[in-house]
Amino acid sequence: MTTETLPVEAPKTEESFFLDLVKHPSIRGQLKTLNIITPTPVQRAAIPAVLTGQDCIVEAQTGSGKTLAFVLPVLSRMIDASPVDGTFGLIITPTRELALQVRNVVMSVVPDLQPACIIGGAKQEGQIRDLRNDPRIIVGTPGRLIDLIEQRKIDLRNCKMFVLDEADEMLSMGFVEEVRAILSKLPKQRQGLFFSATMTQRVGQLAESFLVKPLRVELEPVEETSQLIEHLFCRVDGGLTSKATALAAFLEEYKPKSAIVFCNTKSDTELVQILLRKRGTESERLNSDLSQKERERTMNKFRSGEVKILVATDVAARGIDVKDLELVVNYAIHDQPETYVHRTGRTGRAGKSGKALSLVAPQDFPAFYSLQKKLPPSLAEVQVPVPKVVAA
Repeated sequence: MTTETLPVEAPKTEESFFLDLVKHPSIRGQLKTLNIITPTPVQRAAIPAVLTGQDCIVEAQTGSGKTLAFVLPVLSRMIDASPVDGTFGLIITPTRELALQVRNVVMSVVPDLQPACIIGGAKQEGQIRDLRNDPRIIVGTPGRLIDLIEQRKIDLRNCKMFVLDEADEMLSMGFVEEVRAILSKLPKQRQGLFFSATMTQRVGQLAESFLVKPLRVELEPVEETSQLIEHLFCRVDGGLTSKATALAAFLEEYKPKSAIVFCNTKSDTELVQILLRKRGTESERLNSDLSQKERERTMNKFRSGEVKILVATDVAARGIDVKDLELVVNYAIHDQPETYVHRTGRTGRAGKSGKALSLVAPQDFPAFYSLQKKLPPSLAEVQVPVPKVVAA
């Protein structure tokens, strides 16, 4: 796969960015209504590149504003191509939550547009009806997309653009064959966009199969943003309840208004929730065993502040966008750097500070030390807080 450098320049002033690039009065008016005036770095770099019509690979960290970076060009090019017959744009996401989030962004920019959201955990009949009503933009997860493609409810022969969102996470979750099957249904003449927090070897191999001379948009890490996240780790012994005890102590010490505790498995989320409850800390769990309605209900409670602690797996937590999240805890260590980036990127957003804490038991040492070598931030070691009553 060969890549090219960007051949275009974005508008010179921040204030004129969206006005200069978005030519459609309806979208420009809606952006003004939403008070979207100053672009984020990824939007400033990616939107002009995508609007050239070439395939693109964009590396952008979680929380960088990347959704709008591909939604705006897709919608602009769709309006340019009007009238559109069939599906113009396909956006593939790794999880239901992220698909719903992307759909909401699309609808916020063009309120009259009703994208078909094709995800598991919801009835197919309603989704098929949505496809009949307006198939121009489809947002979905790999499994359900494949189901409806095989049932011939989705026709991608005239699709002009596709977006693979969170490409690295998509592959780490085991969707590579489904993604390949979906992309193979697209016509040869189309524009492809890969958005990924990290450019892993597997993402590169997939891009080589489905992108043609892609433009590469790489953003240098913004130091002041990364410094807003305090990266910490704490060694705990291998006892069955040692991590839960340490977690409860840190929650009592930090008193976060909101926190996400990441586990590697569904069973761990249940165990952690039980152990926290025994220590007087209420939480809600979020994993793929919950129905879509239950997951949405839990997230609404978390966003509203009714629930302060969320215990979640990576699968369930992809696409979660919570303002002012103060603490992220790696209860279980994952040895993939991109997973650490995705988890910790939930906090320290929009100029707010946050903490990222990893609990490291003896069984975690090999994965953790391997992870440390690959991560740019230096992790500071902390001790389990002494209960205030004991200290007194």
